[in-house]
Amino acid sequence: MKESGFKIYFAPLQESTDYIYRGAHAKFFGGVDKYFAPYIVRQNDGTIKKSHLRDIRSENNQGYPMVPQILAGNSADFIFLARMLQDNGYDEVNWNLGCPYPMVTNKGLGSGLLPFPERIKSVLEESLPNIDCKISVKMRAGLQSNEEIFKLIDVLNEFPLSEIILHPRFGKQLYRGEADEAVFAEVHKTLRHELVYNGDIESLENINRLNLLFGDITTWMIGRGILKNPFLPMLLKNGCLPEKEEKAIILRNFHDEIFHKYATLLSGSSHLLMRMEKFWSYFCFVFPDPHKTFKLIKKAANLVKYEAAVNGNFQRLSYDEKDECGPNS
Repeated sequence: MKESGFKIYFAPLQESTDYIYRGAHAKFFGGVDKYFAPYIVRQNDGTIKKSHLRDIRSENNQGYPMVPQILAGNSADFIFLARMLQDNGYDEVNWNLGCPYPMVTNKGLGSGLLPFPERIKSVLEESLPNIDCKISVKMRAGLQSNEEIFKLIDVLNEFPLSEIILHPRFGKQLYRGEADEAVFAEVHKTLRHELVYNGDIESLENINRLNLLFGDITTWMIGRGILKNPFLPMLLKNGCLPEKEEKAIILRNFHDEIFHKYATLLSGSSHLLMRMEKFWSYFCFVFPDPHKTFKLIKKAANLVKYEAAVNGNFQRLSYDEKDECGPNS
């Protein structure tokens, strides 16, 4: 095993990286220094969804380092959520200023807060003195434009944040276009906090190029890249991967663990099939023909047909990639 000179964070994705997925990934693959849970949010009546509470319970997050994330647009919600997480044993809370989806941004949450530096300043001023845990921030470069972040840097520099995770796209882009590496580089020059790069890391080539571009960035957050290739952190951190036959066994065991845990959690086969279809929308990319692989899963109208589709996909699974080594080889 090789010692890596950098850290890998697993980005939170709603309805994809819940505690079942995180636990299975940590068990079968590893290579991740911190797993970030999808955000929890306070509802209109002041409560938190049971599914959100279940996802951050300490008993559901054993054996790997996990950071919970909050979605808050005012100090009352920020303090309430952060204190609740402190009471559940967490010493770090991540503030979501990055969610790009309209159902969130239209409420002035996630990246919907980024055009309003004074609101962000007010939330931090009122909240930080009333909580004891570390606060990190995951953010986009703006909502309407990547230029919005440059009005935020002075605000962020005022507060003792543990780190800033920056995805250099603006919210309205969603995941279209390319991450703006030039914006990240400019932010890096003036931001006083530890900075983490997030965006479009899906291969050794990506991270090697970014490592040359941002030589003193030592932490990288990856989301969709790991969902598409669960071996990616292992490859980046340790260089060598298991032989292809062992890979296939690991992938099958990974799938089966997630499937059986969802089967005990979710009610009804249709709910289970919908959740596994979401899983396969990313998982199919480790197979030689992702489109065909995913199509077979989507066509499975019941659990018997689903099992047949899964068996067929794994029977066709083969690897022709070369043995690769990581950045520190």
